Amino acid sequence: MKLNELLAGVGTEPPAGPKHKGDVTGVCHDSRAVKPGDIYVAVPGTKVDGINFAAESVGKGAIAVVAEKDIPEVKVPVFKVTSARKALALIAANFYKKPADELTLLGVTGTNGKTTTAWLLESIAAAGGAQTGLLGTIENRFAGKKLGPTHTTPDPVQLHKTFREMVDLGVDTVVMEVSSHALTQDRVHGLTFRAAAFTNLTRDHLDFHKDMESYFQAKRRLFTDNLSAGGVAVVNGDDTHAVRIYSELRGLKRMAWKFSRSGNGEISAAGVELTSSGIKATLKTPAGDIAIKSSLIGGHNLENILAAAGVALSAGYSRRDVQDGIERVMRVPGRMERVVGRMPGVVALVDYAHTDDALRKALESARAVTRGRLIVVFGCGGDRDEGKRPLMGEAAAELADVPVITSDNPRSEDPDDIIAEIVPGLEKHGLRRMGAAKAKTGEKGYLVEADRSAAIALAASLAKEGDTLLIAGKGHEPYQEVAGEKKHFDDVEEATKALGG
Repeated sequence: MKLNELLAGVGTEPPAGPKHKGDVTGVCHDSRAVKPGDIYVAVPGTKVDGINFAAESVGKGAIAVVAEKDIPEVKVPVFKVTSARKALALIAANFYKKPADELTLLGVTGTNGKTTTAWLLESIAAAGGAQTGLLGTIENRFAGKKLGPTHTTPDPVQLHKTFREMVDLGVDTVVMEVSSHALTQDRVHGLTFRAAAFTNLTRDHLDFHKDMESYFQAKRRLFTDNLSAGGVAVVNGDDTHAVRIYSELRGLKRMAWKFSRSGNGEISAAGVELTSSGIKATLKTPAGDIAIKSSLIGGHNLENILAAAGVALSAGYSRRDVQDGIERVMRVPGRMERVVGRMPGVVALVDYAHTDDALRKALESARAVTRGRLIVVFGCGGDRDEGKRPLMGEAAAELADVPVITSDNPRSEDPDDIIAEIVPGLEKHGLRRMGAAKAKTGEKGYLVEADRSAAIALAASLAKEGDTLLIAGKGHEPYQEVAGEKKHFDDVEEATKALGG
């Protein structure tokens, strides 16, 4: 592709340096991956600026550089832009011949519930005859292919490359999880969504966003910057942040619907039955009533169903499509996923809950299907928001009978230090540390076992008929990251083994 084609619509200043008349053969923003013929986009990073690696990239064969500043030392054209991140998104789209223009994009953002909502929405679209693609936390899949993701939302070059492959293989509709990091970093700049859901906003990623308002403003951008002119925002009517978006869009005469378990919206549910086998309900929608059955467990998954139904209906899918699509989703890996073992009458669930709000919702859902005691195994990730650690301890103390505190992904931190920051939340509610022998007698308290495999086995040893065991935090992840090294670890596998499966 010629440089003038690649830079169309990017808004660059005339280049500094010599002119280049040859073809561009690739787009790159990582100096380590530059190949001869690439254009290098110098993106400012959170720790280092890509401009620092411009000369290195030219030395590897980059034939032009896009940057936010002049770079006199390089001997190739330098195209100056206001935002290198936005430029990267537009350049990547141009390089792959704007594949997103040939796709219907449906988005899902929020702290919790993105993955399940996206899986439900993709299933509904497929039930309606769409050739679907899915981009998200667990996997990227389309046209019979499954690829492991590197991020919830890929970087622009990978994103548009994937879109091009999707279009070439016949995909017409893509459901995307859109993360706050992606919105802040302009990974989806220039994309237009036909409809999008806002599931909720609770404390998370404050190591990156610094405060809740900044976190909210990042999520808001999906609806103010990326929603099509006639697109519909489907937001959680029971979430104060989501209602802010609803009110703003309605004030601008834009389409917005609320979904709500409490009836505070255009989309709600009646006749709800929540059991250990799943969910039955009648959805009340602008298109009419929809009787649904789902294998997913818990009230928070009913919220996800409402969100997915709202986006689907707003995008033109029928009530039958919604009904069939919801019923087809038998499980979402690591989202209140049932674990089959040989302990009769014990319900075991693995869930990705790694924030205090998500843990509360998972525990509330588990409590609703528990006849005996509710046992929870959880920890907190290292090198992430430390402020949520005691809050997760509080959630476990309030809603579980037996909390077992362990490691999540400690990363570079000492697991014992992380556990020590969880404990005050437990003890704030009067719980004290105890051993397994006392736990088996039914005494109230919490247990500590830093080794996650041993903690799961310990929790399983406490379970009796009628009890529920919830293993929270890692969900679908097939690894545990300790001291910077990722090793194979799967909560479902560990729970199956501990339960005699």
